[in-house]
Amino acid sequence: MAINNEPHIHKLVMCANVFIRKDDRYLVLHRSPLKTFAPDVVHPVGGKIDPDEDPFTTAEREVLEETGVRVKNMRLEAVINELLPPPRRDYNWLIFHFTADYAGGEEVTTDEGELVWMTTDEIKASKLFPSVRPLIDKILDPNAGTTFATFGYTKDGEIDEGTSLVSECS
Repeated sequence: MAINNEPHIHKLVMCANVFIRKDDRYLVLHRSPLKTFAPDVVHPVGGKIDPDEDPFTTAEREVLEETGVRVKNMRLEAVINELLPPPRRDYNWLIFHFTADYAGGEEVTTDEGELVWMTTDEIKASKLFPSVRPLIDKILDPNAGTTFATFGYTKDGEIDEGTSLVSECS
């Protein structure tokens, strides 16, 4: 029997997101309140990994496409596995979260929402996606190692603590 074929593995969507640092602020996306998925949420810039891409390449491409800026010193901060996130889907999400330094360029407008520069405290006080909320301190801490996390969800779309697993590499 072949391995890694249906039905022996789950369906998986992969994406890469970046918190872009400049001085003491981060460029993030305040998602439009009109979005059907995650409306009015503050989220890093990013998107789905194309079939022939790795997460790092996707992160750089998505930043340029969605913001018009270039980044440098990109660093993997967290890898999150979301198990059948809400609304209930028949696939999981594998999300690579990076931080990077602003390297230049002019911001553009995006139909995804509004690009805003926020301090760490402003980000932490914002409405964040459920799987980012418990890890935001680690993601934005330049001295923390890469965090790996798996989250399941309740029927209400909140993190199911009974299915959560978080570990950090130093």
